[in-house]
Amino acid sequence: MLQQLIRQFHFTKAERHGAVALLCLAGLGFLAPVVYRQTYRPIPPDHSDFKKQVQRFKTAASSTNATSVATMFEFDPNTASVELFVQLGLREKVAQTIVKYRTRGGRFRTPEDLQKIYTLPEADFERLRPYVRIKSNSQPTAPRWQPKQVAQLQPFTFDPNTASEAELLRLGLPQALVTRLLRYREKGGYFFEKTDFRKLYGLREPDYQRLEPYIVIARADKPIRPATYAGGAGKANPLEVLDINTAPATAWQQLPGIGAYRAQQIVRFREKLGGFVSPAQVAETRGLPDSIFQKIQGLLRLETPPFRTLNLNTATVEEFNAHPYFSFKQGQLIVAYREQHGPFARIQDLGKIAAFTDHAWLNRVAAYLTVE
Repeated sequence: MLQQLIRQFHFTKAERHGAVALLCLAGLGFLAPVVYRQTYRPIPPDHSDFKKQVQRFKTAASSTNATSVATMFEFDPNTASVELFVQLGLREKVAQTIVKYRTRGGRFRTPEDLQKIYTLPEADFERLRPYVRIKSNSQPTAPRWQPKQVAQLQPFTFDPNTASEAELLRLGLPQALVTRLLRYREKGGYFFEKTDFRKLYGLREPDYQRLEPYIVIARADKPIRPATYAGGAGKANPLEVLDINTAPATAWQQLPGIGAYRAQQIVRFREKLGGFVSPAQVAETRGLPDSIFQKIQGLLRLETPPFRTLNLNTATVEEFNAHPYFSFKQGQLIVAYREQHGPFARIQDLGKIAAFTDHAWLNRVAAYLTVE
């Protein structure tokens, strides 16, 4: 047995020499990096050219400033050009800011007014102030916008509920006011009396006094003024109470302050919710002022329950995200929890999700959830 082991692990002389040679080569391979690091010294990069360029730049900048200081002269900031300001030693960007200020109607009346230019350094202002000469007859540059001049106004009878944009402009009303009036009409607004036109936001009193004799409001297609409007008591029939989950947009338009646009907004919000669970939710409609909601709150009733709910065990992330009370991230958390822990046994299990710590939100969304 011993002889077999000796024969098994016996090396010839040539094999022993080869093994020794391999060990030597391996040792040299390990020692070579160490020797290289000890003997090689990298040549540091030459930054002399870069330093020379920096020095030339500093020298040029210094000479420019010296030239600017040396070429000071009197100037009028209301008429000086960009090139003139640059010759006075100002940066081109600051010079352009001054000229832009003038083109928008700005005017320098005293040397201290130059401080209105926030990009003008204090040192430059102190340097330029002794040379500022403002001429009394220098006129400010005409502003970009000038009010439209009406050559001759020729008032004529008009109905503010039907007059076109061109007709309103011919009456001498500003474009912004005409646009506001048209938007008011598009949203269901109506002028019942001449004095209603007077309440139009932005209408100046002299313009109203000038146009008041020419205002004629047609009576044929005039809508019924709600009884809750000022001055409407006893002139209109009492408004009917609305079922907030079944009333169409046309029914909402009969309420005070609710035009066609706002009625559509309320109906769209109701459809996204799946139905209201309380009249107070109507106030959450985007763009609905609280003052208007307070007027109509007494006319709202919940007679029909919500018509659509979300099943916690089958609803997708997209379905949750489409609901106004859920976000895309919340939908992802609900679906992930359901896939990890199995179906929800009850709606209250939604509170087991660590991220859902807002109890008020949990109570609000519970009315729109089911675990069927």
